[in-house]
Amino acid sequence: MNGTPEPAAHAPEARRHDLAATLTALLLGGAIVAFLTHYNLAGVSVWSAGPFRPPYSWEEYLVVNTAGLALLPLLAVLAGLREKPDAFGLAPPERGAGRIAWLFFAAMLPVVFVASLRPEFRQYYPIQPQAAYSWRYLLYFELTYGFYLFCWEWFYRGFLTFGLARRFGFNAAIVLQALAFMLMHWTKPMPEFFGSFVAGVALGWLAVRARSCIPGFAAHWAVAAAMDVLAIHAKPGALF
Repeated sequence: MNGTPEPAAHAPEARRHDLAATLTALLLGGAIVAFLTHYNLAGVSVWSAGPFRPPYSWEEYLVVNTAGLALLPLLAVLAGLREKPDAFGLAPPERGAGRIAWLFFAAMLPVVFVASLRPEFRQYYPIQPQAAYSWRYLLYFELTYGFYLFCWEWFYRGFLTFGLARRFGFNAAIVLQALAFMLMHWTKPMPEFFGSFVAGVALGWLAVRARSCIPGFAAHWAVAAAMDVLAIHAKPGALF
Protein backbone atom coordinates (compact mmCIF):
# COMPACT_ATOMS: atom_id res chain seq x y z
CA MET A 1 0.00 0.00 0.00
CA ASN A 2 2.87 2.39 0.75
CA GLY A 3 3.91 2.34 -2.90
CA THR A 4 0.53 3.04 -4.48
CA PRO A 5 0.96 6.83 -4.97
CA GLU A 6 4.33 6.42 -6.72
CA PRO A 7 3.13 5.50 -10.24
CA ALA A 8 0.96 8.63 -10.39
CA ALA A 9 3.76 10.75 -8.94
CA HIS A 10 6.25 9.43 -11.46
CA ALA A 11 3.85 9.47 -14.43
CA PRO A 12 4.81 13.00 -15.66
CA GLU A 13 8.50 12.14 -15.41
CA ALA A 14 7.96 8.88 -17.29
CA ARG A 15 6.02 10.71 -20.01
CA ARG A 16 8.80 13.27 -20.37
CA HIS A 17 11.36 10.50 -20.64
CA ASP A 18 9.29 8.67 -23.26
CA LEU A 19 8.98 11.94 -25.19
CA ALA A 20 12.76 12.37 -25.01
CA ALA A 21 13.25 8.83 -26.33
CA THR A 22 10.86 9.42 -29.22
CA LEU A 23 12.41 12.77 -30.11
CA THR A 24 15.88 11.23 -29.98
CA ALA A 25 14.81 8.44 -32.34
CA LEU A 26 13.01 10.88 -34.63
CA LEU A 27 15.67 13.60 -34.84
CA LEU A 28 18.86 11.55 -34.59
CA GLY A 29 17.38 8.75 -36.70
CA GLY A 30 16.23 11.21 -39.38
CA ALA A 31 19.65 12.86 -39.49
CA ILE A 32 21.41 9.49 -39.82
CA VAL A 33 19.09 8.31 -42.61
CA ALA A 34 19.53 11.62 -44.49
CA PHE A 35 23.33 11.57 -44.19
CA LEU A 36 23.77 7.90 -45.08
CA THR A 37 21.36 8.14 -48.01
CA HIS A 38 23.40 11.04 -49.39
CA TYR A 39 26.73 9.32 -48.67
CA ASN A 40 25.68 6.01 -50.20
CA LEU A 41 24.22 7.66 -53.31
CA ALA A 42 27.27 9.88 -53.81
CA GLY A 43 29.66 6.92 -53.94
CA VAL A 44 32.68 9.03 -53.00
CA SER A 45 34.89 9.01 -49.94
CA VAL A 46 33.62 10.88 -46.91
CA TRP A 47 37.07 12.49 -46.76
CA SER A 48 36.83 14.00 -50.25
CA ALA A 49 37.47 17.74 -50.34
CA GLY A 50 38.28 19.84 -53.40
CA PRO A 51 40.69 17.99 -55.69
CA PHE A 52 41.50 15.46 -52.95
CA ARG A 53 39.68 12.21 -53.83
CA PRO A 54 40.86 9.25 -51.72
CA PRO A 55 39.67 5.78 -52.81
CA TYR A 56 36.10 4.83 -51.89
CA SER A 57 36.36 1.31 -50.46
CA TRP A 58 34.08 -1.33 -49.01
CA GLU A 59 35.93 -0.91 -45.72
CA GLU A 60 35.20 2.81 -45.57
CA TYR A 61 31.58 2.17 -46.53
CA LEU A 62 31.32 -0.27 -43.62
CA VAL A 63 32.92 2.08 -41.11
CA VAL A 64 30.78 5.08 -42.06
CA ASN A 65 27.51 3.13 -42.23
CA THR A 66 28.01 1.06 -39.10
CA ALA A 67 29.09 4.13 -37.12
CA GLY A 68 25.89 5.88 -38.13
CA LEU A 69 23.57 2.91 -37.80
CA ALA A 70 24.98 1.39 -34.61
CA LEU A 71 27.46 3.54 -32.70
CA LEU A 72 25.61 6.86 -32.64
CA PRO A 73 22.24 5.37 -31.59
CA LEU A 74 23.98 3.24 -28.94
CA LEU A 75 25.69 6.33 -27.49
CA ALA A 76 22.37 8.18 -27.52
CA VAL A 77 20.67 5.37 -25.59
CA LEU A 78 23.46 4.86 -23.06
CA ALA A 79 24.71 8.40 -22.51
CA GLY A 80 21.79 10.56 -23.58
CA LEU A 81 18.74 8.63 -22.39
CA ARG A 82 20.64 6.61 -19.76
CA GLU A 83 18.80 3.41 -20.64
CA LYS A 84 19.88 -0.10 -21.43
CA PRO A 85 20.00 -1.15 -25.09
CA ASP A 86 17.64 -4.07 -24.38
CA ALA A 87 14.82 -1.52 -23.97
CA PHE A 88 15.41 -0.68 -27.63
CA GLY A 89 15.35 -4.22 -28.98
CA LEU A 90 18.95 -5.24 -28.38
CA ALA A 91 17.93 -8.14 -26.15
CA PRO A 92 17.50 -11.93 -26.26
CA PRO A 93 14.30 -12.65 -28.21
CA GLU A 94 11.08 -13.99 -26.78
CA ARG A 95 10.44 -17.70 -27.14
CA GLY A 96 9.19 -18.78 -30.56
CA ALA A 97 10.55 -15.73 -32.39
CA GLY A 98 13.35 -17.71 -34.02
CA ARG A 99 10.83 -20.09 -35.58
CA ILE A 100 8.95 -17.15 -37.07
CA ALA A 101 12.19 -15.72 -38.46
CA TRP A 102 12.96 -18.95 -40.28
CA LEU A 103 9.40 -19.08 -41.61
CA PHE A 104 9.99 -15.61 -43.02
CA PHE A 105 13.18 -16.87 -44.66
CA ALA A 106 11.39 -19.89 -46.14
CA ALA A 107 8.64 -17.65 -47.52
CA MET A 108 11.22 -15.36 -49.13
CA LEU A 109 13.22 -18.11 -50.85
CA PRO A 110 10.88 -18.41 -53.88
CA VAL A 111 10.85 -14.62 -54.21
CA VAL A 112 14.66 -14.51 -54.09
CA PHE A 113 14.90 -17.30 -56.66
CA VAL A 114 12.61 -15.48 -59.11
CA ALA A 115 14.50 -12.22 -58.52
CA SER A 116 17.82 -13.94 -59.25
CA LEU A 117 16.56 -14.76 -62.76
CA ARG A 118 16.20 -11.06 -63.58
CA PRO A 119 19.25 -9.35 -65.12
CA GLU A 120 19.12 -6.29 -62.86
CA PHE A 121 19.46 -8.49 -59.76
CA ARG A 122 22.19 -10.69 -61.29
CA GLN A 123 24.19 -7.58 -62.14
CA TYR A 124 23.68 -5.87 -58.78
CA TYR A 125 24.47 -8.81 -56.47
CA PRO A 126 26.73 -9.42 -54.71
CA ILE A 127 27.26 -5.72 -54.11
CA GLN A 128 31.02 -6.35 -54.09
CA PRO A 129 31.54 -7.94 -57.54
CA GLN A 130 34.85 -9.64 -56.66
CA ALA A 131 32.97 -11.82 -54.16
CA ALA A 132 31.60 -13.75 -57.14
CA TYR A 133 35.07 -14.90 -58.22
CA SER A 134 37.04 -15.55 -55.03
CA TRP A 135 36.09 -17.95 -52.23
CA ARG A 136 38.30 -16.06 -49.82
CA TYR A 137 36.77 -12.71 -50.62
CA LEU A 138 33.27 -14.17 -50.63
CA LEU A 139 33.72 -15.41 -47.06
CA TYR A 140 35.16 -12.05 -45.98
CA PHE A 141 32.35 -10.18 -47.70
CA GLU A 142 29.51 -12.28 -46.27
CA LEU A 143 30.87 -11.96 -42.72
CA THR A 144 31.34 -8.20 -42.95
CA TYR A 145 28.00 -7.82 -44.74
CA GLY A 146 26.40 -9.79 -41.91
CA PHE A 147 27.76 -7.30 -39.37
CA TYR A 148 26.50 -4.47 -41.56
CA LEU A 149 23.01 -5.99 -41.64
CA PHE A 150 23.09 -6.49 -37.87
CA CYS A 151 23.65 -2.73 -37.56
CA TRP A 152 20.72 -2.13 -39.93
CA GLU A 153 18.41 -4.26 -37.82
CA TRP A 154 19.51 -2.64 -34.57
CA PHE A 155 18.92 0.82 -36.09
CA TYR A 156 15.57 0.22 -37.82
CA ARG A 157 13.94 -2.57 -35.83
CA GLY A 158 15.58 -1.62 -32.55
CA PHE A 159 16.43 2.05 -32.02
CA LEU A 160 13.79 3.52 -34.35
CA THR A 161 10.96 1.05 -33.72
CA PHE A 162 11.16 0.99 -29.93
CA GLY A 163 12.11 4.66 -29.63
CA LEU A 164 9.30 5.97 -31.83
CA ALA A 165 6.80 3.63 -30.17
CA ARG A 166 7.24 5.41 -26.82
CA ARG A 167 4.88 8.18 -27.94
CA PHE A 168 3.53 7.12 -31.34
CA GLY A 169 2.68 3.51 -30.52
CA PHE A 170 4.04 0.39 -32.18
CA ASN A 171 1.83 0.47 -35.28
CA ALA A 172 2.96 3.97 -36.28
CA ALA A 173 6.57 3.18 -35.31
CA ILE A 174 6.61 0.10 -37.55
CA VAL A 175 5.33 2.09 -40.53
CA LEU A 176 7.72 5.02 -39.96
CA GLN A 177 10.82 2.85 -39.68
CA ALA A 178 9.72 0.86 -42.75
CA LEU A 179 9.50 4.08 -44.78
CA ALA A 180 13.01 5.06 -43.68
CA PHE A 181 14.17 1.52 -44.45
CA MET A 182 12.71 1.77 -47.97
CA LEU A 183 14.49 5.09 -48.55
CA MET A 184 17.86 3.46 -47.88
CA HIS A 185 17.08 0.94 -50.67
CA TRP A 186 16.83 3.64 -53.34
CA THR A 187 19.93 2.48 -55.23
CA LYS A 188 18.74 -1.14 -55.45
CA PRO A 189 16.62 -2.67 -58.24
CA MET A 190 13.14 -1.10 -58.27
CA PRO A 191 11.23 -4.29 -57.31
CA GLU A 192 13.42 -4.53 -54.21
CA PHE A 193 13.02 -0.83 -53.46
CA PHE A 194 9.23 -1.11 -53.27
CA GLY A 195 9.32 -4.57 -51.68
CA SER A 196 11.61 -3.29 -48.93
CA PHE A 197 8.67 -1.42 -47.38
CA VAL A 198 6.73 -4.66 -46.99
CA ALA A 199 9.85 -6.37 -45.64
CA GLY A 200 10.40 -3.49 -43.22
CA VAL A 201 6.86 -3.80 -41.88
CA ALA A 202 7.21 -7.57 -41.48
CA LEU A 203 10.57 -7.27 -39.73
CA GLY A 204 9.23 -4.47 -37.54
CA TRP A 205 6.30 -6.66 -36.50
CA LEU A 206 8.71 -9.50 -35.74
CA ALA A 207 10.89 -7.21 -33.60
CA VAL A 208 7.87 -6.13 -31.57
CA ARG A 209 6.69 -9.73 -31.24
CA ALA A 210 10.17 -10.87 -30.18
CA ARG A 211 10.99 -7.75 -28.15
CA SER A 212 14.27 -8.01 -30.03
CA CYS A 213 15.84 -7.13 -33.38
CA ILE A 214 17.95 -10.32 -33.40
CA PRO A 215 15.50 -12.74 -35.13
CA GLY A 216 14.94 -10.17 -37.89
CA PHE A 217 18.69 -9.89 -38.35
CA ALA A 218 18.98 -13.68 -38.79
CA ALA A 219 16.23 -13.69 -41.42
CA HIS A 220 17.62 -10.61 -43.20
CA TRP A 221 21.16 -12.00 -43.39
CA ALA A 222 19.95 -15.40 -44.58
CA VAL A 223 17.88 -13.82 -47.38
CA ALA A 224 20.79 -11.59 -48.43
CA ALA A 225 23.20 -14.54 -48.51
CA ALA A 226 20.73 -16.58 -50.56
CA MET A 227 20.42 -13.72 -53.06
CA ASP A 228 24.21 -13.56 -53.38
CA VAL A 229 24.54 -17.31 -53.90
CA LEU A 230 21.86 -17.42 -56.60
CA ALA A 231 23.23 -14.33 -58.35
CA ILE A 232 26.76 -15.77 -58.33
CA HIS A 233 25.42 -19.05 -59.74
CA ALA A 234 23.92 -17.14 -62.67
CA LYS A 235 27.16 -15.30 -63.56
CA PRO A 236 29.33 -16.84 -66.31
CA GLY A 237 32.75 -17.91 -65.00
CA ALA A 238 31.84 -17.27 -61.36
CA LEU A 239 32.58 -19.55 -58.40
CA PHE A 240 29.58 -21.84 -58.88
